[in-house]
Amino acid sequence: MSSSSSQPTVVPSLAARVRRRARRNTLEATQRVHRDLLRATRNPFTSRADRPLIVHCGYHKAGTVWFREVLSSVVRPYGLRFQEVKKEPIRSDTDIAFCADSRDYRNDLLGHRLFRGSHMVRDPRDLVVSGYEYHLVTEEAWAHQPRPAYRGMSYQAYLHSLSEHDGLMAEIEWVAKFTARLMTAWDYGQPEYLELRYEEALADEQGTFQKVFQWYGFNEIATSIGLEAVDRLSLKRGGAIPNHVRSGAPGEWRTRLAPEHIARFKELTGDLTIRLGYETAPDW
Repeated sequence: MSSSSSQPTVVPSLAARVRRRARRNTLEATQRVHRDLLRATRNPFTSRADRPLIVHCGYHKAGTVWFREVLSSVVRPYGLRFQEVKKEPIRSDTDIAFCADSRDYRNDLLGHRLFRGSHMVRDPRDLVVSGYEYHLVTEEAWAHQPRPAYRGMSYQAYLHSLSEHDGLMAEIEWVAKFTARLMTAWDYGQPEYLELRYEEALADEQGTFQKVFQWYGFNEIATSIGLEAVDRLSLKRGGAIPNHVRSGAPGEWRTRLAPEHIARFKELTGDLTIRLGYETAPDW
């Protein structure tokens, strides 16, 4: 009696889940067909015969979210296939491969495909300040994982346990270990890549992306779509994600880093600021 009386509540619940899953699968299949149709009938490139793979490589806190959202605005109306690369091979049907962290990129991931790339750096001293402020509040999972290196605390908790002076010193160690090392290792002589600076993009958003889209080989319509997105997602008005961009003002490190910070930064990163073109001599 009790088992039969429970069936009316269990069976409809299971059936409802099955129906929701079926609707979701149908919607995803419909969206996939629509994207494939757009991709087959529309072409963002100036040459219909030439559809190179687009690759962008960047760094944490160097405009990556902004850049990704701008590119996504071109992806949608053309049904382009977008792949966030996390060390895995770039799929043969990918149109835009986005490496938010350049350590996830290697040439052998391309599978010998012809490509046009862009690569954006930022003054690593400003990365220290930006990263410090961001890591104090981020909800990213890695920043909340306890680590032996931080006395069993997460990186975020560790930063909160320090004064701002010591927290910035800890962030210098972080940037030197990860981002600065990657920037040092990058080959800046690759002819397939358009080299960009975050600061120049911030100063002239439209001009920078006009140059980027021309480099990719986008046609006039695709470029117009992209530039409309650049205006809508302008970092001067908060960027792609509200509250994600705190300031972004170039040269903020000058008012935040003390002499001992600068000495430690130079010790760990060598002539990186000179190699990147942010300084001309080591006595900055």
